[in-house]
Amino acid sequence: MITMAKSGIATLMLAIVGLQMWVVPEFAAGMARIAPEFSGLRVPGVVLVGMLLFCVQLALACVWRLLALAGQERLFEDRAFPWVDAITVLIASAVMLVLVGSVVIGNAGAGGPFILLLTVMSVIVGGVLALIVGVLRDVLRHAVLLQEQVTAA
Repeated sequence: MITMAKSGIATLMLAIVGLQMWVVPEFAAGMARIAPEFSGLRVPGVVLVGMLLFCVQLALACVWRLLALAGQERLFEDRAFPWVDAITVLIASAVMLVLVGSVVIGNAGAGGPFILLLTVMSVIVGGVLALIVGVLRDVLRHAVLLQEQVTAA
């Protein structure tokens, strides 16, 4: 099961690299051709989306590391906490990138109600994900404490 999950993560990582290298720049170039008045947003858009996708890649790498710990039957140890904390920080970073992107779009006069709706939804989803990871961190903390009690007994 862990091997299958790692295979899925590896596939996602490759897909994200493809997005970063080819799809996002091509999409930005196409949008610049369609709306030349907003062509100045091309580079900031590619950079911000690239950074957002990089946050996803780093979070996947953290999940990979947690899967490795689980495979070694060492997940319920203190060494798992930094990886979970990193995922939380990456979620917060992704939300901040979405907010920065919305400000850039708004300042360029390219945004509309749809962009605002996407921003609000992204912030809500990011907040919920951060809360879920926080709850899972508490569950992990309790599991580590129980593991330590069992080992001590």
